[in-house]
Amino acid sequence: MSNLIIAILGNEKLTNDNFVKWKSNMNIILVCENYKYVLMEECLPAPAANATRIVRDMYEKWIETNNKAHCYLLASMSDVIRTKHEGMETTYEIMESLQLMFGRPSEQSRHEAFVNLV
Repeated sequence: MSNLIIAILGNEKLTNDNFVKWKSNMNIILVCENYKYVLMEECLPAPAANATRIVRDMYEKWIETNNKAHCYLLASMSDVIRTKHEGMETTYEIMESLQLMFGRPSEQSRHEAFVNLV
C-alpha cells in the first residue's frame, strides 16, 4: 500500500457531507490497486469440491480482492457510518447502501453538472 493511499484513507474519512469526494477517492484507490472490479462483478459461486484449480483460483482472487477493498472502504469511514456497514459482506453492498444514504439521482447530478458548465 502506497503512502498516497494511506494518506487518502487517513485524511478523507466519509462523513455525512462529503460522499461525492469520498467516493471519487475510493474509486481512485480501487483502480490503482486493481480492485474496482469487485464493484462491477458479482462474486462467483463457491466452487464445488471437484472444481478445477482455475475456477478455485478465480473465486479465491475475487474473495481476497473484495476483502481488501472492503477494508479500504471501512477504514475510510467515520465510526458511525462504519458501524452500520461492517456486517455487509461485499464491497458492492457497501457502496449501494452508501449511494442510497448519500447519493443523488444521476439525472439530477447530470442536470446540475450541465448548469454549472453553462
